[in-house]
Amino acid sequence: MKRHRNSVLSVTLAFLMALLCSAQVFAQSKNTYVSEVKVAAGGSAESDLKNEGFTLLCDESGDPVDLNVGAGGGKGSQGNKKVLMGYKTTTKVKDAITDLAVMNMCGGYDVNEYDLLMRRYMGAQISPFIDSFLVAINEYRENIASEDDANRQRAEYIRSALNKFTDDDCGGAGLGDLLLNETVYEMAKPKFDQLSEKEQEKQGIAAVNAEVRNALSEAKKNQHCDILTLFAQADGQIMLVIYDLITRAADTSDDSWIDRFTAMTYDDLLDSFDMAPTDAKKKAARAFDDDANRILQNWETFRALLIGAEEDAVKIDDMELPDIEGAQEKLDALTENASEQEIGDAYRAVDEACAQQAEMLEMAGNIAAADYLASIAYGDGTLYDFFTQSSSEVKENITVLYPMVAALSEGQRAGVEFISLRELVMIGNRESKYSDEQLEDLKEASVYEGVDRGIYRKGGVALTSDVLRSRALQIQKNRADESWLSTKTIVLYAVTGACLLGFIGSLIGFGVRSKQLAKATRIANSPRFNPNSIAFEPGSQALSSRNTVRVDNLSASTATAKWMAVGFSAATFIMAGISAYTTWQDLKDFYKVDYAVIPHYMVDEASITYYNEHGEKLVKENHAAYYEAVTCNRKESDKNYKALSNCADLNGDVGQQWLALYYCKDYNEMQPILANSFKVVVGSSEIPAGYGNRGIHMFGSESAFNLNSKLYDWNQSAKSVFVYFQVDTSAPSDDASTAGSVFTGGMITISAICGAAFGAMVTALAMTAINKRKSKKAAAAA
Repeated sequence: MKRHRNSVLSVTLAFLMALLCSAQVFAQSKNTYVSEVKVAAGGSAESDLKNEGFTLLCDESGDPVDLNVGAGGGKGSQGNKKVLMGYKTTTKVKDAITDLAVMNMCGGYDVNEYDLLMRRYMGAQISPFIDSFLVAINEYRENIASEDDANRQRAEYIRSALNKFTDDDCGGAGLGDLLLNETVYEMAKPKFDQLSEKEQEKQGIAAVNAEVRNALSEAKKNQHCDILTLFAQADGQIMLVIYDLITRAADTSDDSWIDRFTAMTYDDLLDSFDMAPTDAKKKAARAFDDDANRILQNWETFRALLIGAEEDAVKIDDMELPDIEGAQEKLDALTENASEQEIGDAYRAVDEACAQQAEMLEMAGNIAAADYLASIAYGDGTLYDFFTQSSSEVKENITVLYPMVAALSEGQRAGVEFISLRELVMIGNRESKYSDEQLEDLKEASVYEGVDRGIYRKGGVALTSDVLRSRALQIQKNRADESWLSTKTIVLYAVTGACLLGFIGSLIGFGVRSKQLAKATRIANSPRFNPNSIAFEPGSQALSSRNTVRVDNLSASTATAKWMAVGFSAATFIMAGISAYTTWQDLKDFYKVDYAVIPHYMVDEASITYYNEHGEKLVKENHAAYYEAVTCNRKESDKNYKALSNCADLNGDVGQQWLALYYCKDYNEMQPILANSFKVVVGSSEIPAGYGNRGIHMFGSESAFNLNSKLYDWNQSAKSVFVYFQVDTSAPSDDASTAGSVFTGGMITISAICGAAFGAMVTALAMTAINKRKSKKAAAAA
């Protein structure tokens, strides 16, 4: 079965001899893991997921589980909307999802905070590094045009090696050629330096750099490398190789740093300053102490290699060079019908051959370095004696390293932390020959291969933190107590109530006055007050007149009360209608949500920042910590597509807020999710038997989260929905580390990649040492 071998590993292994086996790169397991998750909403949700080959998340009876069950609102809302989840599986650990988390629309994240953090990162960490490393790049440029054959040959070899790494942003041009031209950063830096301190803080070097690059024509963009972007975003392992190569291309002198070192003592160094001894010592410490301590950090590792070289020489005599090509050919020859046992055996054969060759080259490199240093006199002994001092001895008198640091070129000093001591020593051998033949069979590789560059896109990543989440939760709780009725509607209700009270009052007044009028009328019509009546009482004329006036007054007030009742009745009816209308509008407005944009990536601040010894916050770009939004079946024609794009909303676009689902593949901190372990619990918070409280959780918490939380659903009594899962704690480790920037926490060093760095020149010397020993052994046997 033909296996595609990652071109990044191909190039990296060639320069570093980090012979990672195919079995590790394609590590497989008997277990099945979740490789992809997708969400679908609406009536076509089930068919949409099935048509794309997703397995639906189902309950114990086998029915798809609605993750948004009963969460819709009442009148004025968009009602309930079914939300289903599907997943795909894999047996490859490197393809497995390790975590699923959710973030709600008002849940405590900030896109601008992330952009600001990245801007500060570029200015505070990347820019100073580039300023320093440009010295090495300039020495490389100078050596390309050098009249010194050794320097030119070395630089041309490095140029060919660097050209194996291509820059997508420059039309796929090789870095060896690109770095000979002025970079965009070098064009932008003078403009940035001319800005006021306030403007520098406001814009940042990245903005000025982008402005300068955007002003270039397409042809010019392909000629001038954007190293600010390159150094910040490119694959970390590849960048370490590039730093290593450029460091080896540095030093424009016609002698080597080894020559300069052996010709200089600490006293000579102090004398060169031409100042008082005390002042000279202080200047030397300021100039060389930092780099001396960087060298000291790797001292014991290098010392152990040198001391063990003799033992390596004995071991290597009994070893044969492995047939890596033969093992690889057998692996490639496997067909799709090959059994798991056959595939596993073939992978292991390649693994063992790679490991054996790496071991041999490691030992041969140690022998070559020890022999080289033993041949150079230094002080009362040799450089071998100097480098086999214990680190504690050197630390007690760190000044012994000052001449070594001073002997390095500025470019070599800039790259001293990216190159092993053994390789730094072997670079000092100017008799080394370089041949492009070693590079002919190597594939080209993009410096960005394997890197998800979306996390650098402005506005596409949101930062979350404990502080942001806590603040957002308090705001949500406060809003939950607010009335959904508008002020206008409340005023209308008050006016309607007043009209109603007026109607009731006038109605009561009308009733009272009507009774009084009826009584007064009866009295006025009584025979007692009628002069034509036999019962008319003399002297009652005055009373009759007064009663007539009263009747007239009561008649008028009764009529007024009547019309007031009619008027208030009409007003109450009208105001009630208006209030009902505004209430309906308020209800519709209440259920209408203006969705904010769902960030395509989410990252917790704690996962990508740390504080140094000075209390400064620094970025430790951890690519595996970035969570990417799960996609859904939303179409471009849907009304919420502009804001939500294809990012999944577990509330089905009908909730109080969106509830976005995110996934990550973090092999450093987490284990892969077992595909057959999903368990959905509806209407209960009881954790299923055999499960821990691990499941789809909210950012900032590890416990499974209720996806029907009343904070985000209209129906405050909707059934709870928890999705639990299990992880494979015994999953085979995947040594193909996640691609990411070299500026990471626990930064990958060359020695960490393969135990020790092998450059092409060191490898050549190592192979020469092996062949010499094999020849001697064969001659002795004959």
